[in-house]
Amino acid sequence: MSRPPAPPPVRRAWRPAGSTVFIVLGVLAYLALRQLPPDNSLARVKAAGVLNVCLPPSLPPFVSSDGNSATGREAAMIDRVAKRVGVPVGWNVQPAWGTSPDPVDWGVRPESCDLLAGGIIVNAETQGLMQVLPYARTGWAQLTTGAAPKHLAVLTNHWGLAADDAFAWADGQSLDFLAYPSAVDALAALRSGERDSVLALRDEVTWLQGQVPGSSIHEIGGLPEQTLALGMWKNNITLKREVLSVIPALPRP
Repeated sequence: MSRPPAPPPVRRAWRPAGSTVFIVLGVLAYLALRQLPPDNSLARVKAAGVLNVCLPPSLPPFVSSDGNSATGREAAMIDRVAKRVGVPVGWNVQPAWGTSPDPVDWGVRPESCDLLAGGIIVNAETQGLMQVLPYARTGWAQLTTGAAPKHLAVLTNHWGLAADDAFAWADGQSLDFLAYPSAVDALAALRSGERDSVLALRDEVTWLQGQVPGSSIHEIGGLPEQTLALGMWKNNITLKREVLSVIPALPRP
């Protein structure tokens, strides 16, 4: 009796090994990256012969400028960046800085500046609009000119600073408080006697103490620490490398 014919062999679909999949994905990613336009942010600054920086008119001790030169902690960092790149700084003062919710209304646009300075605070808002390049962390402090302060100035002058915590603290101290847009305005209020104390980030309180002989500083531990940063537009990778090589290194937020 003859045997029935053997069934044809089952052909299994070919499946690549795991390592093969990774190699193929890597090649595809490389080809996709090659299609992206090259970042020319550093070359653009060098070709223009100037590093343009947008900033508020006065924000001591961080940065203040008359349009020709600038002083302050952030101004010194930016000077070092410009020296490394090999170009001078163009201080593009924005008089409307902070006067409306939309930074475009201030004059802050990619075509206006390569870097942004002005005590920028790292939070979801500023991270959504730009690359934030953190350089320091700072807490809150209170400057007082008398033994029992009653009239407080609260500085709310930083882009990205949520002042609700500061207002809640002042309310909890039963202090009469007003918001001030700059340390310069708060200084004028202290000198006139309108205010007898100031609540602000430690850097500004230290600056104010130097302007008000006999004043004292008290650390405020119950308020959240803030991260200060320079800003720049997203995807400006080559210019970003030059900035990061100069400013103090902090973990990215």
